[in-house]
Amino acid sequence: MDNLYRNKKNRKKLINRIIFIIGFLIFSFTFIFTGLIISIFINLQKELPSMTDLMLYNVPSATIVFDDNNNVIDEFFVERRIPIKLKELHPYTINAVIALEDQQFRKHWGINVGRTIIVLIKDIFMFKKAAGASTITQQLARNMFLGMEKTWSRKIKEALITLKIEKNFSKDEILEMYFNQINYGNGNYGIEAAANYYFGISARELTLAQSAILAQIPQRPEANNPKDNYKRAKARQLVCLKNMLKEKMISKAEYEEAVNESIIVVQNNDKNNFARYFIEEVRKEVIKRFGMNTLYKGGLKIYTTLNSDMQKHAEEVFENKMRYYEKMYYLRHTKEKYDNSISQTNDSNGKPQTDYLQGGFLVIDNKTGEIKVLIGGRDFYHSQFNRAFQAKRQPGSIFKIFLFSAAIENGMFPGDIIMDTPVVLDDGSSQKYKPRNYDGNFLGPIPLRTALALSRNVTAIRLIKNIGPETVIKHARKLGVTSPLSPVFSLALGSNDVTLLEMVRAFSVFPNNGIYREVSLIRYIEDAQGNIIYTNDHPEKKVMEEDDAYIITDMLESVVKEGTAAGLKYYKMNVHIGGKTGTTDDYSNAWFIGFTKDYTAGVYVGYDAPKTIANKATGAVIALPIWAEVMKPFVSYKDSTQFEVPKNITYVNVCKETGMRAAKFCKYTRMEIYKKGKEPQKYCEKHSIEYKPSQDFDIYNENSQTEF
Repeated sequence: MDNLYRNKKNRKKLINRIIFIIGFLIFSFTFIFTGLIISIFINLQKELPSMTDLMLYNVPSATIVFDDNNNVIDEFFVERRIPIKLKELHPYTINAVIALEDQQFRKHWGINVGRTIIVLIKDIFMFKKAAGASTITQQLARNMFLGMEKTWSRKIKEALITLKIEKNFSKDEILEMYFNQINYGNGNYGIEAAANYYFGISARELTLAQSAILAQIPQRPEANNPKDNYKRAKARQLVCLKNMLKEKMISKAEYEEAVNESIIVVQNNDKNNFARYFIEEVRKEVIKRFGMNTLYKGGLKIYTTLNSDMQKHAEEVFENKMRYYEKMYYLRHTKEKYDNSISQTNDSNGKPQTDYLQGGFLVIDNKTGEIKVLIGGRDFYHSQFNRAFQAKRQPGSIFKIFLFSAAIENGMFPGDIIMDTPVVLDDGSSQKYKPRNYDGNFLGPIPLRTALALSRNVTAIRLIKNIGPETVIKHARKLGVTSPLSPVFSLALGSNDVTLLEMVRAFSVFPNNGIYREVSLIRYIEDAQGNIIYTNDHPEKKVMEEDDAYIITDMLESVVKEGTAAGLKYYKMNVHIGGKTGTTDDYSNAWFIGFTKDYTAGVYVGYDAPKTIANKATGAVIALPIWAEVMKPFVSYKDSTQFEVPKNITYVNVCKETGMRAAKFCKYTRMEIYKKGKEPQKYCEKHSIEYKPSQDFDIYNENSQTEF
């Protein structure tokens, strides 16, 4: 008996010991496991976004660029995203996502436990990370703060962030964030950008069928989008619509209508050439002011000065005329050949220079200085070199406007006589400088007006010798020329390089009554919240007296009416236009710059590596026609009236041969312009009794040349 009792007692002790050991092991394991979990939780918490991060989180948004009529012309983005409010979306656009992605969205607290357990079992028994349990909130957490890798740590972080989001935001706020955050493929983030990219509409206008198409894209953005895989997108759309029908979010009739709706995916041109040089200048200016990060991620709205109608028309005319010149002059290198060579070599990277005929075109609004048209070349993707802003070329006779306007400022008048006779100058070189006129002839004594209208080179040299190259340079600086200028006599003939921008900007001073306005590309910029963060105030300063500016304007009208730009009359524009042609000696650069009361526009034609375009390819022959065809639709008598005449201006009938008041027998007279009190007082003595023509000059006799 004693042995039996003793054995029972020992067994009881053994069982108690075993229970103690098991309990201790369970407790130890639980303690260690709990500690491990707490440690992991604490470490992961350090890596999670704070409440402040959640509240202040701003998704990178696309910057939108508008023209002067508030039409969208371009965007800048890393992630193309256009924010939209949830209340702006149709209910079936919202329900399509819920039906496909998270039918229990309105009921759960961020994590669908049932779906998570099923996926967890698959993970364990299939030895791989299964997909399909993520709720809308989890997807949002992942897209906002985490990557797409399938690891346990990422899933734990995702769950913790999800709980934070659900705790601090309403379901509608979560949906709004989702619709502005999720990737819809092809660089589009958010449903507004996706609707615009795939269907060319706002997300506010989406049909049920289109909503279902977009709802399925985020699962596999690059594989499910309708542009790259239309068939797969349509199949996934059907799944979404069936789910919506099953959940009674739509009726059977709506389902059938959506299934049968024809989905048209717009074709986006990734290499849009429209206004590329203008947009590039805008891009550079915004980066300079606000930085690259703000431009590409800040969701700015940039309201520019570009007039899309004028720009489109200018680009079409410019390219058509350039192709016409390539054929007319049988040019060896053409843009078409260059296009073909690129397609064969698959080299489409923009290079600084091209071998075909190039040029630039620029239009400025005189009242504001706003750039309405900017063409920096024939194809931005061939070359990003901006020939309107960056190309420095000899302007030829166009530069004479600085010489003649400086002469006017220094007391001369259009009726003053200047000699168009042979001249030899000692410019310090081993050979004498003998300037010649384009036609090789000399006209003798002519008015200053005629000298400019007919672009007489010899008179220009005489004039710059009279007032001094330094005076001309100082005057050019006032009118906005910043390029280096050498104080030499040939400066009068455009021997120094300048840009098209400098010349157009300078010309605009004349119809502006002597007011210099800085040109602008941007009117104002708004940040993502709609606050104006930059406004162009159109800075201006007076650089010429009103009377002087009007006198040179009147002289430049003569260039168009009776001078080198008289070809404009064939375009029957019927407006007051002032302008000047320019050509270099070897026909490598051809220019025309003209203005109305409203606009100043300029065109330059030439090769990137300067060389002769063709024989007789003058500014009047190849630049002026481009200007005329571009500007004709946008200038009319209604909106381009006569230039305003200052009160201090008067007109006097003068003899064109002597510059004095016209006498009874003066044969060639003109009502000439003067400042009051500065008009000639004496009458022409040469023709007071009878008409005597001016003396003929022996232009071929070397001994008759005048030497300074």
